[in-house]
Amino acid sequence: MRPVPHGAAGARPDPAAPWSGTAVVAEHGRVVHEESSGSADGPGSTPCGPHLRFQASSLSKQVLSVVALALQQRDRLRLDRPITRWLPHLPPAFDDVTLHHLLSHTSGTGHWADLPGPAPGGRPAHPADPPAPDALRALVAGAGLLTPAGTAWRYSGPGSFLAADVLEAAGGRRYRDLAAEFVLGPAGMTSTTSGRFPAGWTDAAAGHRAGRRVHVDAGWTRITGSGDLWTTAGDLLRYSRALRTGRLLDPAAAASLWTPHAPLPAPPAPGPGPTTATAYGYGTFLGHVLGRPAWFVPGDNPGYRSLLVHPLGSDTDVVVLSNDEVPGIDGALGRALRP
Repeated sequence: MRPVPHGAAGARPDPAAPWSGTAVVAEHGRVVHEESSGSADGPGSTPCGPHLRFQASSLSKQVLSVVALALQQRDRLRLDRPITRWLPHLPPAFDDVTLHHLLSHTSGTGHWADLPGPAPGGRPAHPADPPAPDALRALVAGAGLLTPAGTAWRYSGPGSFLAADVLEAAGGRRYRDLAAEFVLGPAGMTSTTSGRFPAGWTDAAAGHRAGRRVHVDAGWTRITGSGDLWTTAGDLLRYSRALRTGRLLDPAAAASLWTPHAPLPAPPAPGPGPTTATAYGYGTFLGHVLGRPAWFVPGDNPGYRSLLVHPLGSDTDVVVLSNDEVPGIDGALGRALRP
Protein backbone atom coordinates (compact mmCIF):
# COMPACT_ATOMS: atom_id res chain seq x y z
CA MET A 1 0.00 0.00 0.00
CA ARG A 2 1.05 3.62 -0.36
CA PRO A 3 2.63 4.61 2.95
CA VAL A 4 0.64 7.79 3.69
CA PRO A 5 -2.79 8.42 2.11
CA HIS A 6 -2.78 12.20 1.92
CA GLY A 7 -5.18 14.13 -0.25
CA ALA A 8 -7.28 17.23 -0.41
CA ALA A 9 -10.18 16.90 1.99
CA GLY A 10 -13.40 17.36 0.10
CA ALA A 11 -11.88 16.72 -3.35
CA ARG A 12 -14.36 15.03 -5.65
CA PRO A 13 -13.04 12.22 -7.93
CA ASP A 14 -14.23 11.95 -11.52
CA PRO A 15 -17.57 10.09 -11.28
CA ALA A 16 -17.40 9.08 -14.96
CA ALA A 17 -14.10 7.18 -14.72
CA PRO A 18 -14.55 3.48 -15.67
CA TRP A 19 -13.54 0.98 -13.04
CA SER A 20 -13.70 -2.68 -12.05
CA GLY A 21 -14.88 -3.53 -8.57
CA THR A 22 -17.67 -3.14 -6.06
CA ALA A 23 -18.70 -0.39 -3.62
CA VAL A 24 -21.19 -0.99 -0.81
CA VAL A 25 -22.59 1.31 1.89
CA ALA A 26 -24.58 0.07 4.88
CA GLU A 27 -26.59 2.11 7.37
CA HIS A 28 -27.49 0.44 10.68
CA GLY A 29 -26.41 -2.87 9.16
CA ARG A 30 -28.66 -2.54 6.08
CA VAL A 31 -27.24 -2.01 2.58
CA VAL A 32 -28.36 1.35 1.19
CA HIS A 33 -26.01 1.64 -1.80
CA GLU A 34 -24.32 -0.95 -4.00
CA GLU A 35 -22.46 -0.33 -7.22
CA SER A 36 -20.48 -2.94 -9.13
CA SER A 37 -18.73 -2.76 -12.47
CA GLY A 38 -16.38 -4.94 -14.46
CA SER A 39 -15.56 -8.59 -13.86
CA ALA A 40 -13.22 -10.97 -12.10
CA ASP A 41 -10.99 -11.49 -15.11
CA GLY A 42 -12.37 -10.01 -18.31
CA PRO A 43 -15.33 -10.90 -20.55
CA GLY A 44 -17.15 -14.09 -19.65
CA SER A 45 -15.81 -14.24 -16.09
CA THR A 46 -17.72 -13.68 -12.85
CA PRO A 47 -19.14 -10.14 -12.66
CA CYS A 48 -17.88 -7.96 -9.83
CA GLY A 49 -20.21 -7.82 -6.87
CA PRO A 50 -20.38 -7.92 -3.06
CA HIS A 51 -19.71 -11.67 -3.08
CA LEU A 52 -16.58 -11.63 -5.28
CA ARG A 53 -13.29 -12.12 -3.42
CA PHE A 54 -10.57 -9.47 -3.73
CA GLN A 55 -7.06 -9.20 -2.33
CA ALA A 56 -7.60 -7.15 0.83
CA SER A 57 -4.11 -5.63 0.86
CA SER A 58 -3.51 -3.55 3.99
CA LEU A 59 -6.99 -4.06 5.38
CA SER A 60 -5.21 -7.15 6.71
CA LYS A 61 -3.30 -4.89 9.12
CA GLN A 62 -6.41 -3.84 11.03
CA VAL A 63 -7.43 -7.48 11.35
CA LEU A 64 -3.92 -8.19 12.69
CA SER A 65 -4.47 -5.49 15.32
CA VAL A 66 -7.82 -7.00 16.32
CA VAL A 67 -6.18 -10.41 16.81
CA ALA A 68 -3.47 -8.80 18.98
CA LEU A 69 -6.05 -7.02 21.12
CA ALA A 70 -8.13 -10.21 21.44
CA LEU A 71 -5.07 -12.07 22.74
CA GLN A 72 -4.38 -9.23 25.18
CA GLN A 73 -7.97 -9.45 26.47
CA ARG A 74 -7.28 -13.13 27.18
CA ASP A 75 -4.00 -12.34 29.01
CA ARG A 76 -1.92 -14.12 26.38
CA LEU A 77 0.23 -11.06 25.74
CA ARG A 78 0.61 -7.36 26.46
CA LEU A 79 1.13 -4.75 23.81
CA ASP A 80 3.61 -2.82 25.95
CA ARG A 81 6.11 -5.67 26.40
CA PRO A 82 9.21 -6.05 24.21
CA ILE A 83 8.65 -8.41 21.30
CA THR A 84 11.94 -10.18 22.10
CA ARG A 85 9.99 -11.86 24.92
CA TRP A 86 8.39 -13.98 22.19
CA LEU A 87 11.04 -13.65 19.46
CA PRO A 88 14.36 -14.04 21.34
CA HIS A 89 16.27 -14.65 18.11
CA LEU A 90 15.96 -11.00 17.07
CA PRO A 91 19.16 -8.91 17.29
CA PRO A 92 19.66 -6.35 20.10
CA ALA A 93 18.39 -3.52 17.88
CA PHE A 94 14.85 -4.81 18.58
CA ASP A 95 15.16 -4.92 22.38
CA ASP A 96 12.96 -1.84 22.90
CA VAL A 97 10.36 -2.65 20.22
CA THR A 98 6.88 -3.57 21.50
CA LEU A 99 3.70 -4.74 19.81
CA HIS A 100 2.31 -1.25 20.43
CA HIS A 101 5.12 0.10 18.25
CA LEU A 102 4.56 -2.49 15.50
CA LEU A 103 0.78 -2.00 15.35
CA SER A 104 1.07 1.80 15.37
CA HIS A 105 3.98 1.81 12.87
CA THR A 106 6.29 3.55 15.32
CA SER A 107 8.73 0.65 15.71
CA GLY A 108 11.39 2.12 13.42
CA THR A 109 11.28 -0.82 11.00
CA GLY A 110 11.27 0.18 7.35
CA HIS A 111 8.93 -0.63 4.47
CA TRP A 112 9.64 -3.15 1.71
CA ALA A 113 11.99 -0.91 -0.25
CA ASP A 114 14.09 -0.38 2.88
CA LEU A 115 15.05 -4.05 3.21
CA PRO A 116 18.63 -4.86 2.19
CA GLY A 117 19.70 -6.69 -0.95
CA PRO A 118 17.90 -7.49 -4.20
CA ALA A 119 15.33 -9.89 -2.75
CA PRO A 120 12.45 -7.42 -2.19
CA GLY A 121 12.71 -6.12 -5.78
CA GLY A 122 9.64 -4.87 -7.63
CA ARG A 123 7.93 -1.58 -7.06
CA PRO A 124 9.10 0.90 -4.42
CA ALA A 125 5.98 0.45 -2.28
CA HIS A 126 5.97 -3.35 -2.22
CA PRO A 127 7.73 -6.32 -3.83
CA ALA A 128 6.27 -7.91 -6.96
CA ASP A 129 7.64 -11.30 -5.82
CA PRO A 130 7.77 -11.44 -2.02
CA PRO A 131 10.57 -13.53 -0.49
CA ALA A 132 9.71 -16.76 1.28
CA PRO A 133 8.79 -16.20 4.95
CA ASP A 134 12.11 -17.43 6.41
CA ALA A 135 14.09 -15.30 3.97
CA LEU A 136 11.90 -12.31 4.77
CA ARG A 137 12.43 -12.80 8.51
CA ALA A 138 16.17 -12.76 7.95
CA LEU A 139 15.91 -9.58 5.88
CA VAL A 140 13.81 -7.78 8.50
CA ALA A 141 16.15 -8.81 11.32
CA GLY A 142 19.22 -7.85 9.31
CA ALA A 143 17.80 -4.45 8.37
CA GLY A 144 17.38 -3.43 12.00
CA LEU A 145 15.67 -0.12 12.74
CA LEU A 146 15.75 3.10 10.74
CA THR A 147 14.78 5.16 13.80
CA PRO A 148 14.68 4.30 17.52
CA ALA A 149 11.47 2.61 18.63
CA GLY A 150 8.71 5.05 19.55
CA THR A 151 10.33 8.15 18.08
CA ALA A 152 8.73 8.43 14.63
CA TRP A 153 5.87 7.12 12.51
CA ARG A 154 7.00 5.09 9.53
CA TYR A 155 4.62 2.82 7.62
CA SER A 156 6.01 -0.72 7.66
CA GLY A 157 4.66 -3.83 5.98
CA PRO A 158 7.61 -5.85 7.34
CA GLY A 159 6.73 -4.61 10.82
CA SER A 160 3.24 -6.09 10.49
CA PHE A 161 4.75 -9.38 9.32
CA LEU A 162 6.94 -9.34 12.43
CA ALA A 163 3.87 -8.65 14.59
CA ALA A 164 2.14 -11.74 13.18
CA ASP A 165 5.15 -13.81 14.26
CA VAL A 166 4.70 -12.46 17.79
CA LEU A 167 1.01 -13.40 17.77
CA GLU A 168 1.80 -16.93 16.63
CA ALA A 169 4.35 -17.32 19.43
CA ALA A 170 2.00 -15.90 22.07
CA GLY A 171 -1.12 -17.63 20.78
CA GLY A 172 0.50 -21.00 20.16
CA ARG A 173 -1.08 -21.44 16.73
CA ARG A 174 -0.66 -20.35 13.13
CA TYR A 175 -1.76 -16.79 12.48
CA ARG A 176 -4.44 -17.93 10.03
CA ASP A 177 -6.04 -20.02 12.81
CA LEU A 178 -5.91 -17.11 15.26
CA ALA A 179 -7.56 -14.83 12.70
CA ALA A 180 -10.29 -17.41 12.09
CA GLU A 181 -10.97 -17.85 15.81
CA PHE A 182 -10.97 -14.22 16.90
CA VAL A 183 -12.18 -12.37 13.79
CA LEU A 184 -13.42 -14.32 10.78
CA GLY A 185 -15.65 -16.75 12.68
CA PRO A 186 -17.26 -14.34 15.17
CA ALA A 187 -17.88 -11.73 12.45
CA GLY A 188 -19.47 -14.26 10.08
CA MET A 189 -16.84 -13.72 7.39
CA THR A 190 -17.46 -17.03 5.64
CA SER A 191 -15.85 -15.96 2.34
CA THR A 192 -12.65 -14.54 3.84
CA THR A 193 -9.38 -16.47 4.06
CA SER A 194 -5.97 -15.86 5.59
CA GLY A 195 -2.88 -17.49 4.12
CA ARG A 196 -4.58 -19.10 1.13
CA PHE A 197 -3.92 -18.08 -2.47
CA PRO A 198 -7.07 -18.42 -4.62
CA ALA A 199 -5.52 -20.29 -7.55
CA GLY A 200 -8.35 -21.65 -9.68
CA TRP A 201 -11.11 -20.03 -7.64
CA THR A 202 -13.89 -18.80 -9.93
CA ASP A 203 -15.14 -16.35 -7.29
CA ALA A 204 -11.83 -14.49 -6.89
CA ALA A 205 -10.87 -11.37 -8.84
CA ALA A 206 -7.60 -11.30 -10.80
CA GLY A 207 -5.48 -8.17 -10.41
CA HIS A 208 -5.19 -5.62 -13.23
CA ARG A 209 -3.54 -2.31 -14.02
CA ALA A 210 -5.34 -0.08 -16.54
CA GLY A 211 -7.26 -3.10 -17.83
CA ARG A 212 -4.23 -5.35 -18.23
CA ARG A 213 -3.78 -8.36 -16.00
CA VAL A 214 -0.77 -8.13 -13.69
CA HIS A 215 1.27 -10.79 -11.95
CA VAL A 216 0.00 -11.42 -8.43
CA ASP A 217 2.44 -13.59 -6.54
CA ALA A 218 1.13 -16.30 -4.22
CA GLY A 219 3.74 -15.11 -1.73
CA TRP A 220 1.43 -12.30 -0.61
CA THR A 221 -0.71 -14.80 1.27
CA ARG A 222 2.39 -15.96 3.17
CA ILE A 223 3.17 -12.45 4.45
CA THR A 224 0.81 -12.85 7.37
CA GLY A 225 -0.52 -9.73 9.02
CA SER A 226 0.51 -7.42 6.20
CA GLY A 227 -1.57 -8.38 3.16
CA ASP A 228 -2.61 -11.99 3.64
CA LEU A 229 -6.41 -11.72 3.42
CA TRP A 230 -8.76 -12.35 0.51
CA THR A 231 -12.25 -11.10 1.25
CA THR A 232 -15.55 -9.78 -0.09
CA ALA A 233 -17.35 -6.47 0.35
CA GLY A 234 -20.17 -8.28 2.12
CA ASP A 235 -17.79 -9.85 4.62
CA LEU A 236 -16.10 -6.50 5.30
CA LEU A 237 -19.44 -4.88 6.07
CA ARG A 238 -20.15 -7.65 8.57
CA TYR A 239 -16.66 -7.28 10.02
CA SER A 240 -16.86 -3.50 10.50
CA ARG A 241 -20.22 -3.70 12.24
CA ALA A 242 -19.12 -6.61 14.43
CA LEU A 243 -16.04 -4.62 15.42
CA ARG A 244 -18.07 -1.58 16.42
CA THR A 245 -20.83 -3.49 18.24
CA GLY A 246 -18.67 -5.49 20.63
CA ARG A 247 -18.75 -8.89 18.94
CA LEU A 248 -14.96 -9.02 18.44
CA LEU A 249 -13.52 -6.87 21.23
CA ASP A 250 -14.74 -5.08 24.31
CA PRO A 251 -15.51 -1.39 23.63
CA ALA A 252 -12.30 -0.01 25.17
CA ALA A 253 -10.10 -2.40 23.20
CA ALA A 254 -11.94 -1.67 19.96
CA ALA A 255 -11.64 2.08 20.55
CA SER A 256 -7.85 1.71 20.79
CA LEU A 257 -7.83 0.84 17.08
CA TRP A 258 -8.96 4.35 16.17
CA THR A 259 -7.27 6.19 19.05
CA PRO A 260 -4.55 8.48 17.62
CA HIS A 261 -1.34 6.79 18.79
CA ALA A 262 0.89 8.63 16.33
CA PRO A 263 0.46 11.95 14.47
CA LEU A 264 1.28 11.78 10.78
CA PRO A 265 3.70 14.09 8.98
CA ALA A 266 2.06 16.84 6.96
CA PRO A 267 2.02 16.18 3.19
CA PRO A 268 4.50 18.20 1.11
CA ALA A 269 1.61 19.54 -0.98
CA PRO A 270 -2.17 18.99 -1.17
CA GLY A 271 -3.08 16.00 -3.31
CA PRO A 272 -6.17 15.16 -5.34
CA GLY A 273 -7.19 12.05 -3.41
CA PRO A 274 -10.38 11.74 -1.36
CA THR A 275 -8.65 10.75 1.91
CA THR A 276 -6.64 12.91 4.28
CA ALA A 277 -4.88 11.17 7.17
CA THR A 278 -3.76 13.12 10.23
CA ALA A 279 -3.02 10.33 12.73
CA TYR A 280 -2.65 6.58 13.04
CA GLY A 281 -4.13 4.18 15.59
CA TYR A 282 -3.63 0.42 15.41
CA GLY A 283 -3.92 -0.69 11.79
CA THR A 284 -6.18 2.32 11.18
CA PHE A 285 -5.84 5.83 9.75
CA LEU A 286 -7.69 8.78 11.27
CA GLY A 287 -8.67 11.88 9.34
CA HIS A 288 -11.21 12.75 6.66
CA VAL A 289 -12.80 10.96 3.73
CA LEU A 290 -14.36 13.33 1.20
CA GLY A 291 -14.32 15.98 3.90
CA ARG A 292 -16.04 13.85 6.56
CA PRO A 293 -14.27 12.94 9.82
CA ALA A 294 -13.65 9.21 9.70
CA TRP A 295 -11.41 6.31 10.49
CA PHE A 296 -10.40 4.37 7.43
CA VAL A 297 -8.16 1.57 6.22
CA PRO A 298 -6.82 1.78 2.65
CA GLY A 299 -5.05 -0.98 0.76
CA ASP A 300 -2.86 -1.06 -2.33
CA ASN A 301 -1.18 -4.24 -3.56
CA PRO A 302 -0.23 -5.10 -7.16
CA GLY A 303 -3.48 -5.27 -9.14
CA TYR A 304 -5.84 -4.21 -6.34
CA ARG A 305 -7.13 -1.18 -4.40
CA SER A 306 -9.31 -1.34 -1.30
CA LEU A 307 -10.84 0.94 1.30
CA LEU A 308 -12.87 0.44 4.48
CA VAL A 309 -14.43 3.60 5.95
CA HIS A 310 -16.44 4.43 9.03
CA PRO A 311 -17.57 8.09 9.22
CA LEU A 312 -17.36 9.20 12.86
CA GLY A 313 -20.61 9.78 14.71
CA SER A 314 -22.57 7.58 12.33
CA ASP A 315 -23.73 3.98 12.03
CA THR A 316 -22.39 3.80 8.50
CA ASP A 317 -19.91 1.37 6.97
CA VAL A 318 -18.39 1.85 3.52
CA VAL A 319 -16.40 -0.74 1.55
CA VAL A 320 -14.82 -0.24 -1.87
CA LEU A 321 -12.82 -3.05 -3.50
CA SER A 322 -11.25 -2.97 -6.97
CA ASN A 323 -9.22 -5.40 -9.03
CA ASP A 324 -7.74 -2.64 -11.19
CA GLU A 325 -5.19 -0.18 -9.82
CA VAL A 326 -6.03 2.39 -12.51
CA PRO A 327 -8.41 4.18 -12.21
CA GLY A 328 -8.80 2.49 -8.83
CA ILE A 329 -11.61 3.32 -6.42
CA ASP A 330 -11.89 7.10 -6.15
CA GLY A 331 -14.80 7.59 -8.53
CA ALA A 332 -16.84 4.79 -6.95
CA LEU A 333 -16.12 6.17 -3.48
CA GLY A 334 -17.33 9.61 -4.55
CA ARG A 335 -20.61 8.15 -5.77
CA ALA A 336 -21.05 5.98 -2.66
CA LEU A 337 -20.50 8.92 -0.28
CA ARG A 338 -22.10 11.70 -2.29
CA PRO A 339 -23.73 14.35 -0.07
